[in-house]
Amino acid sequence: MADNIAIKRLTPSDCTLFEGVFKKIGAGNQKSINLNADVLTGQLYPALGAVAASTNNEIALAVSIFGPNAKTAHKLSRKIIKNAAYKNWRLNGEFVHGPPGDQARYDGISPGDFAIMVFKGDSAPSGLDLILISQSDAADAALHSAITPLFTNKSMIVVTLADIAAAASAAGVTDNHPILLAAADSEMDAALEDAAQGGFEGTGKLLKNKGRRLISGADLAKAKAKAELTGQDGEGLINGYLARKAAAGDIVGYQWVSAENAVAPYDFETVGAPGNKTFIDVKSTNGPFDNAIHLSLAEVIEAAGDTPYHIYRVFGLNEDGGKLRISNDIRPLARHLKATHEAHMPAGIRVDGFSVATAALTWNAEELVEREDE
Repeated sequence: MADNIAIKRLTPSDCTLFEGVFKKIGAGNQKSINLNADVLTGQLYPALGAVAASTNNEIALAVSIFGPNAKTAHKLSRKIIKNAAYKNWRLNGEFVHGPPGDQARYDGISPGDFAIMVFKGDSAPSGLDLILISQSDAADAALHSAITPLFTNKSMIVVTLADIAAAASAAGVTDNHPILLAAADSEMDAALEDAAQGGFEGTGKLLKNKGRRLISGADLAKAKAKAELTGQDGEGLINGYLARKAAAGDIVGYQWVSAENAVAPYDFETVGAPGNKTFIDVKSTNGPFDNAIHLSLAEVIEAAGDTPYHIYRVFGLNEDGGKLRISNDIRPLARHLKATHEAHMPAGIRVDGFSVATAALTWNAEELVEREDE
């Protein structure tokens, strides 16, 4: 499900959340950003009032502030609150100071700047990415101009992924601008990842991607390069994982086969206690577990042989590591695919690979794989 996205055009009282601005503009003592009730509960979270009734109308949430001037995440804990005297909810808690080493970061925020709010959570917010867009900072000025036409006489509006993507495109923002966090669409990201690997389903979704920008050759090339780096990252994690298994005596030893031969039809070979071999094919994604898995014909033919063959699905990769689920032996499926291919492809025709839904395989429980300390 897409995140709930709104944009607030900051009023003088909203700006008092930031201590440096509070001291400078003298716009009351609010120390919070108003979250208009007609947007927050009227459109984004209709059940919020009922949910918050048990918490004294206070909802704690993790906040990551990005910007202004395209600056990276500053992580805080805050609350959204509403008491009987408030017309609206408020992002409240305490003054926001600049992070260590950048104490003056928010001092230039001014009325009329934008706060893009990407709310996480279903019935109530549990997290918030707050992306500040300053009309006076070099990295934000064009984007501020591109967002301005979305507003009429309202100070807070709901926007779509397409609105954000269009503004980012019109402003020509750089690839590392935090606005792209709000424009991200996990479904389309998964489709592009699938298409970059030759997937039929992902390509089909992109072709039906009406209302969003077309996919350029550069986009596809970048997705292919990203998929390759993700694959290497996943293999590196599993190398560390197997090294720990070997040190603990869970396996006798292992070999990182694809590190020595990039066209090998599996990535690792392990040796168990009785000397039995197992082949491992690592399939990695930055996205969720159920993104499509791609098996080449060479991998299917190898997996149809006599040696047990398992898929190690690495997903949700981040700076700390990733998640892992291990499939049961896929030899039965591989033999079926191989036999079907041989029986039904006309002479001179070969299918290069197969897209496999994770639901078509049986998996062990999820476990975390952490990166090794430097």
